[in-house]
Amino acid sequence: MRRHPRADWWLAAALAMLAGCVDAIGFLRAGGMFVSFMSGNTTRLAVDAVARQAAAFTAAGLILGFLAGVVGGAVIAQAAGRWQRPAVIAATALLLALAAALSGWPLAVVLLAVA
Repeated sequence: MRRHPRADWWLAAALAMLAGCVDAIGFLRAGGMFVSFMSGNTTRLAVDAVARQAAAFTAAGLILGFLAGVVGGAVIAQAAGRWQRPAVIAATALLLALAAALSGWPLAVVLLAVA
């Protein structure tokens, strides 16, 4: 186990609380789907696709957005070299700000999953 300075504990706690808030907002905006827990969304995708419900498109969009965020974060981290963490955090903050600016649009929920 790695030891981290106490100052980092506060940052970790703040980021965890922010992630919880983002997921709660996404859950409410996406009609009961999550922007950070993809296992539930894959189940909903399968059930809704079999039942031919339009919610399958929401689940698919969230899953694809999440995958794009994972790949994008890895690409940003690789390109940033020793500045990996600040670069990924900055990209995440930018995506969250963009999602907030587009809060009335369906794309905003997908941006939350990307972030």
